[in-house]
Amino acid sequence: MAGRHATLLRHADCHIDDDERMALARLALTLSTKGLHDRRILGAVETLPRSLFVASAHRLRSLEDRPIPIECGQTADAPSVIALALQAAELLPEHRVLEIGTGSGWGTALLAGLCTKVYTVERFRTLADLAFERFSALAIDNVVPSVHDGLEGFARHAPFHRILLAGAVEEVPRGLLEQLAPQGILVAAIGPARGPQTSMRWIRREKGFDVEKIGPTRRVALISGRATAL
Repeated sequence: MAGRHATLLRHADCHIDDDERMALARLALTLSTKGLHDRRILGAVETLPRSLFVASAHRLRSLEDRPIPIECGQTADAPSVIALALQAAELLPEHRVLEIGTGSGWGTALLAGLCTKVYTVERFRTLADLAFERFSALAIDNVVPSVHDGLEGFARHAPFHRILLAGAVEEVPRGLLEQLAPQGILVAAIGPARGPQTSMRWIRREKGFDVEKIGPTRRVALISGRATAL
């Protein structure tokens, strides 16, 4: 999927030096004070160089728990927001996961280290190309990317054990919920782009869905449709 917009990464660029290793350990510690207790996710945060997923001008900021501007006028959510959504999904190594909103690819890469297969959908071709370059540089080979309207899901690969929306919606499309496997979990932030949002979880049961509130959150709004430019 790599295209003309992608900045090529070399495997040598993926080395984590001692300073970044310590910074990632501090980041994981910060996340643990904000409610992240899943040891697998904390370990993944400590070993994944977030600096590779942002432009060079933002690399120092990438080691902090804060949102970061990325290409196409978009914003990558703070690590704690992403990691807590992953924790809410109760991920297991054997899971096949659908992610709606690839973004920088950092959250996707975390998922790839935690689950057997990750299907990720992005509406911007540029973001998808850049993320795929990063996956290749990190030798991540269990991610299936696609560029289309993520709110339609990825029906030809359904059902999924877990579905994660990497952004906020006012309502989860019914068709997306139907792509969950039995006992599958969908995690999404519900609420308006500029208003209060709540992280919520849907669990598919034999006769419908159980819906649980997890807590307040703040995510970038997901937009329907595939981008016609970029």
